[in-house]
Parts: sequence; structure tokens; C-alpha cells
Amino acid sequence: MMDEVHFAEETPAAASERNGAWKVMIVDDDDFVHKVTELTLGDYCYQNTPVQYLHAYSAAEARMLLREHPDTAVILLDVVMETENAGLEFARHVRQEAGNSFVRIILRTGQPGQAPERKVITEYDINDYKHKAELSEQRLFTAITAAIRSYRDLRTIDQGRLGLQGVIAASSELFTVTSLPDFFVLALEHILRTGRCAGPSCSEFGLVGAARDGRFDVFETRGLCVQEPTTRMLELFGNVALDRRVRVLDREFAAGFYNSHTDQDYFLYASFGRPLDETEQGLLHILGGNIAVALNNLFLTEEIVATQREVVLTLGEVVETRSKETAQHVKRVAEYSYLLAIKAGLSEERAQLLRMASPMHDVGKIGIPDSILFKPGKLTEEEFNIIKTHTVIGHSILKNSPRRIMRTAATIALQHHERWDGGGYPHGLVEDETHIYGRITALADVFDALACDRVYKKAWSLEDVLAYVRDQRGRQFDPVLVDIFLENVGEMRGIRDTYPD
Repeated sequence: MMDEVHFAEETPAAASERNGAWKVMIVDDDDFVHKVTELTLGDYCYQNTPVQYLHAYSAAEARMLLREHPDTAVILLDVVMETENAGLEFARHVRQEAGNSFVRIILRTGQPGQAPERKVITEYDINDYKHKAELSEQRLFTAITAAIRSYRDLRTIDQGRLGLQGVIAASSELFTVTSLPDFFVLALEHILRTGRCAGPSCSEFGLVGAARDGRFDVFETRGLCVQEPTTRMLELFGNVALDRRVRVLDREFAAGFYNSHTDQDYFLYASFGRPLDETEQGLLHILGGNIAVALNNLFLTEEIVATQREVVLTLGEVVETRSKETAQHVKRVAEYSYLLAIKAGLSEERAQLLRMASPMHDVGKIGIPDSILFKPGKLTEEEFNIIKTHTVIGHSILKNSPRRIMRTAATIALQHHERWDGGGYPHGLVEDETHIYGRITALADVFDALACDRVYKKAWSLEDVLAYVRDQRGRQFDPVLVDIFLENVGEMRGIRDTYPD
């Protein structure tokens, strides 16, 4: 793209208000130099952007001015001011102490012998060296244009470097997210952040929507409040839905994603309120592609987890049905366990793991003889001891799997009949020697067994169930979990009613 350099037809103030300004700092103890410099450059513009002049009459003033304006593009610097080397010391400060490698420094001196050109260019990282007598109108114009162009290119390169680092970091973060809603929230934030790498806009906004069966719903927004998609958005969504592509336009980002497992379309949209430069557009294309890859991985992971959960639930239902329990029992135990885990302060990830694994708590019953499992009368002590072995059998079935869900299920199968006071089986564990998953499942399992009908008994009243749980606080059950249970009886009851037999 060719540079465009001309003198503006509109006033610098109007252009500056619209586009900002290139900042040129004049550092010289001679007020006449300041006035002549501005007069010589006149209404100078580079790429339709005017110049804002900053004035410092000493190196000390220049330091303060640079702190206020770190985005200064060019410094026109005198050498001799409050001291013979004040200008050179300021140049050293700019590069070493302020760490500013972007600003272009043009040294202007009326005493070349005071600052030999080769020495200062090398030692002070000066970009240009001019004798004050050389700076005619055309030469000053050329020097300023070359300096601003160089500053622009350096900032563009750095903007791209930082933007690419941001995209890499964003992509890495997106690949760690396991929740679809959290993923879209994070993706939208990164899209808006990447689109403002050259500067923010007060009117930027974004949204996430989902479409199925001709219905479009907005479920996440950032920036302006958007309740319904505009005609323009729907048009873009229709386009990206056809080819599943990321589209980066002059001021907009749009991308469509399809989850084939659930037959669900998702859309990401962002409007930046100003034209995107080439760097921003390129970074958004990269980020959009990475979002698509991460999202497809998440879709696949969710499908695998859903399949695992369905298999576990089905196996748990088969076991419960064989032992004359109801198929809904394992679903209720899973939901009770999840609720108690969340209320007990376990992370969402751990609570979900417990939710998926707890339906396997009685899987060991498949190893119990039918003559004992289905005996209508009271079990003998020997028969009851055989029933107890279902915990060990279940553990042995599940323990050798490398999958977290199976290893967790193995722990639950082994420990869900342990008691807080040590009177449980198979190992007589005391208090928190039993894993929190086992303690939670034990309470959930007993609550459901008492609160629901069985072939051999009618459901207890809720009052009787609560009285039993209170009585077993610190005996059969973890006292902290009992307190949590009693505080959330309403939600536990709601789960029971949601999955009736």
C-alpha cells in the first residue's frame, strides 16, 4: 500500500478529532526554533492524519512531557540546552530509562562539533542528524515524513507481534474450557479484544446466538444490549451457516459453527464501530479458525461424555432393575449427589464427575447369586455377608479402567456403605477416611431408598425420612453433609419429583 502524504484540505483540529494525530515533540531552549518549525511544516498531514506539536524548552521538561505522551512519534532534539549535553542525556533517558524504542529522534544542532555525528548516532540511538541550517521547508518535510513512516511501521510490527501473542494465548485458553456456555463467553471476549488491538471503539459490541428449527436465540452479549438480531446480522448468519466459515469484514466479525451431534447451529458476531486495519483482520481470521478447532473438540468431548454417562446410567439401571429396584433410582441418586457436591463446595468439574459415576454404586450386585438377591424373606447372617461383597465386586470390576469416570465409580462402589462412625462395610472406615464421593453417595442412596416406593415397602413420609437422617448425623452420615442436606431438602424433593418411578 502506497503512502499518502499531502497537506490537509480540512483543518488539523478537525482531522485530529476524527483520526487522532501524530505527536511531534520539539525540544529546544530557543522559542524561535519552535515557532519556525511549526511555521515551516504548516498544516502537515501524513496519511490523512495531522501533527500535534508538543513543546519542551529543556531536557527536564521533555522528560515530563514524554511521560504524559508515551505515544510520541518524533522528537526534534537540540543538544545544548540547560547543559552542554542535555539533549544527549535526554536521548539516553528515552532509550534506556523510559525504554521507548519506537519514537524517532532527529538531532538538530547548531554546533556540530559539540555532538559529532558518528558518535551520537552510535552511542545514543539517534535516528537522524541535522544541522539547524539544513532544515529548509523541504528537508524538514522529508525528515518528518521518513520519521513518522518509520514510527508507523515499527508500531504496526509490534501491534502484530502483540496481537499474535494474544491470539496464541487466547487459543490455548479456549482449548482448556470444558463448558459450552463458558467457551462462547470467553471466545466473544477474545474476539472483541483482538479487534481492538489498534485501539478501542466506544460503539463495539458482540453477541452469541443459537439457531434451530428456524428459531434464533441470543444467549450472550457484550457491549450494546441486543435483544434481537438485526436484519444485517441474520443475513450474515445465513451466509456463514451455509459454508461454516469465518468472515471478517470492514467493521464486523461473523462466524457460524455446527454441532452435528445435537443438530445445533451457533453464531458469533462482533461489530467494532470503526474500520479494522489489515493486522486486526488477519488476527481475527487466525483467531476465528482456532475457535472453530477448539469448538469442534469441545463438541466431540461433550458427545463422548454424554455417551459415557448414558452407558453408565444404562448399566446402573440394568443392575437396579435386576435387583428389583427402579430404573429412575440411579438417575435420582446421580442428581442428589451432584446437588450435594455443589453445595458442599466441590468444583463443577468434580461434581459433574460424581454425577456421572454415582449410578454405578451397586454394579457389584451382578455378582450376587439370584437366590440371595431375590430372596423374599429375611437374609441369614451368612447371606447378608454375601450381599455385602457387592461393594468389593463392583470395585474389582471398575478399578482397572484408566478412565476417571470408571476409577471414580470404583471408589463409590467400594465405599458407599461405609459409615461415619466406622460401623460400615467392607473396611469399617471412620469419618473422612471414606472419600467424599462415597460419603455423598451414601446419603443420596439412603434418602432415595427411604423416600421412594420399593417392591418390598412403601415410601416413608418426608418427616420420617428427615427424622432418620437427623438421627444418623455423625453416626451413619457425615454431619456436615447432613446439615447441607437439611438446608436443601426442597431441592432434593424437587429432584425426586422430576424423576418419578
